[in-house]
Amino acid sequence: MSDMEWIPVGKLGRTHGLTGELKFFPHDPDGFDFAKGQIVQLEGKEKEFKVKSLRGANIPFIVRLEGINDIESAKLLTGQEVLADRKDFQVLPEGEYYRFEIEGLAVFDDEGRSYGIIEEVIPTGSNDVYVVRDGDSEWMLPMIDSVVISIDLEKGKLIFHRIEGLFEDAPV
Repeated sequence: MSDMEWIPVGKLGRTHGLTGELKFFPHDPDGFDFAKGQIVQLEGKEKEFKVKSLRGANIPFIVRLEGINDIESAKLLTGQEVLADRKDFQVLPEGEYYRFEIEGLAVFDDEGRSYGIIEEVIPTGSNDVYVVRDGDSEWMLPMIDSVVISIDLEKGKLIFHRIEGLFEDAPV
């Protein structure tokens, strides 16, 4: 087994042109850049592909994978989830996180009460909102400094400060 940690980074869309290019829809548009020559994997396929090029200023981007040179072979990849190796991600500045690092964190308030797990990150433009679920309960946690106290990826937890009106329907 290799020590690669494969992270989903986006989905392949429809083919683009006749030479095997595909549309690529990243999950986190700000979060990840492919390097030329980078190896990616497609979900459920053991095969690895080398990225030949990624172009475009807007989503969807246009990606070309090595060995995919015609529309027929590209069609077979439509709709596939693209995975990249964790070590190929750029190191982010202190206090910034990739979406996949945040999803799955356990959430506690500053008194140690548990609120569940972050299931989703919703980008709103100004700040992300974390969707926290615990069974049937669901809360929206805004990623703002006055609310989020700490994020500890090693321990897999996020601690927040409970402010008035944040959880109207929260069991207290």
